[in-house]
Amino acid sequence: MIPDGYRLERGFLWPREDVGAAAAVFRTRTDLDAAYKHCAKFDVAVQAGGNCGVWPEAMGLKFKTVYTFEPDPVNFRCLCSNAPAENIIKLNAALGFGRGTIGLTSRPDNCGALQVDGAGSIPTLRIDDLGLGDCDLIYLDIEGFELPALMGAAVTIGLHRPVIAVEDKGMSERYGVKVGEIEEWARETIGYQVIERVNRDLIMAPL
Repeated sequence: MIPDGYRLERGFLWPREDVGAAAAVFRTRTDLDAAYKHCAKFDVAVQAGGNCGVWPEAMGLKFKTVYTFEPDPVNFRCLCSNAPAENIIKLNAALGFGRGTIGLTSRPDNCGALQVDGAGSIPTLRIDDLGLGDCDLIYLDIEGFELPALMGAAVTIGLHRPVIAVEDKGMSERYGVKVGEIEEWARETIGYQVIERVNRDLIMAPL
């Protein structure tokens, strides 16, 4: 039975009011292949935003363990339904550098366009808080909040040198981060360079 407020989208549980995210999410899932070809192994991946679970579900077929973050409770309910595999660790939280709680913009018409917005009750964690013993890929599509999330992964990146993929399409300017600043930060701070550009994503690896 489909819960109130939801619908089925290509067999996946989906927020009923969304009209902006579904087509893009399914269409761009093949972008994962561009990052995969640079991974030396497929043990552990960290992915955000998990949205409704389409990308985590696909990644769970490739990696032994996937950690996925989705802060929105409506999306997270879909994620849990659509990506039930035990090797997909699902966290109803945001990623960043500062620890605390945050709010989100409200976009019922586009469940993939929610952004961190001021104070709220959603917990924010660092990737470093996971204390990972391995990490092969970090893949972030978090609507402009990618740089704080990478800053919160500095220890993990230094230890494991994963492939990193981030979206960089200008939404970060909302938080004072210009287009191209992630690339500069990665080169100067963690010793990474862009090795491929796929649509709006940067794929980076150690220099």
